[in-house]
Amino acid sequence: MNEQILDTLANVAIGLAGFSGVVVAFRSTGANRWSRTELRFLWFLIGDSLLVLLFALLPFPMRLANWSDDTIWTVCSSLLGTWFIVGDILALNGERMDRKSKQLISVKLINPALYFIFVSAIAMGVALWLSAWDIGIPRGQAMYVFGLMLLLGFAAVEFLFFVALTARRQDETQ
Repeated sequence: MNEQILDTLANVAIGLAGFSGVVVAFRSTGANRWSRTELRFLWFLIGDSLLVLLFALLPFPMRLANWSDDTIWTVCSSLLGTWFIVGDILALNGERMDRKSKQLISVKLINPALYFIFVSAIAMGVALWLSAWDIGIPRGQAMYVFGLMLLLGFAAVEFLFFVALTARRQDETQ
């Protein structure tokens, strides 16, 4: 197991989670005046960042308990794969509800990235499960790290949503 890669991802996740405080500071209104879309993005930004931290650290206690590499990567990959699928369903449901109530906030360049995220999350969830069972995709740390990197990418897009939204609102007031 390459601990340095997991440690690096954990540190990046902590930094990205810290940026959620910056997001809140960017906002001139209180959180009680945020739209449903903004609150959903904030929850996913914080959640995805903290989940990368959790999943990056998860293999360590398993290693300390002398679990085999196959067991570690089967458990870790199946849990991360499950999150990709469940998180994607939650995100799609939230967007569907916002569209239905006509409260969806669109941000140029971010929304096309979201559709990529929806598709890639399902694909990554399936790939991680295939890797967990060593079917077509080798079981091991490589696919797991790729999944963590993709989850960090999702958190980065969620952060960029707020940056772009703030910039758009500043342009509208000028």
